[in-house]
Amino acid sequence: MKTTVELPKYHELSDAELKQWTPEEFTQKIIDKSTQFAEAFYHVSNWEKVNLDEEEKKQNLVKFCSRIGWREFYLGVHPPSKQIVLLESNPEDIGIRIRLAQQIIDEVKHQRIWGKWAKKYGGSSRIQDYEVEPDVLKQFQLTSDYDDPTKIAINLQLTSEVTLPFLLGYGTLSPEENITAQIMPEDLRKGIRKEVVDDEPRHIAVGRDIMIKYCGEDADKRRALLELHNTRLQNTMILQSNEVNLLGAERTTPFPNI
Repeated sequence: MKTTVELPKYHELSDAELKQWTPEEFTQKIIDKSTQFAEAFYHVSNWEKVNLDEEEKKQNLVKFCSRIGWREFYLGVHPPSKQIVLLESNPEDIGIRIRLAQQIIDEVKHQRIWGKWAKKYGGSSRIQDYEVEPDVLKQFQLTSDYDDPTKIAINLQLTSEVTLPFLLGYGTLSPEENITAQIMPEDLRKGIRKEVVDDEPRHIAVGRDIMIKYCGEDADKRRALLELHNTRLQNTMILQSNEVNLLGAERTTPFPNI
């Protein structure tokens, strides 16, 4: 049996260790852990392809596209809107707020793109026709149920936006290493690259800047953010595992230990 990948346990560090990082270093640790998670989670050696008949493939692709389209709108529009409001009191944050507004524009575009793909595979392009599943709803709640822009950022821009390219067959893994690059229809994978995947770096960047500016040096706050990051990664593991299953692969090794 393949050994379980162990991710860094930053939340277990002492107060002094957590405080010694600069805000930039602290934020980069979060991004790096999200990337390490995605690299371990999506590596092709951890999955086995399954044969699906053509009708099941089409039905699964409709659900796959509808799930992501719903998340693009509800996670990509509502939480950044909340971040804009939460940052309203500081005039110096106008640049960040404008970039968050651009993220909202991008996410509306993404939802429409995923709707078109769902329709192509025989489903509905209407976001309201998707019956939200529990793992998808929980991901939304983890993103939106906070009145702190850093808590939204750690859930959205620094986790979801980092892992999504891997789910779509991109990220730091090569196509030969990434399971979804192996099983996703090539027209879909290539079709969403320019209008979806290529927007993600600027979304990560605005979350990074929010975290750097507002994470502070208080150990308690940093530990709380790291614990929240772990919770988000746990649900992401469930959520995206369900989506890899829809594309036609089953996990054959233990999940990363978060």
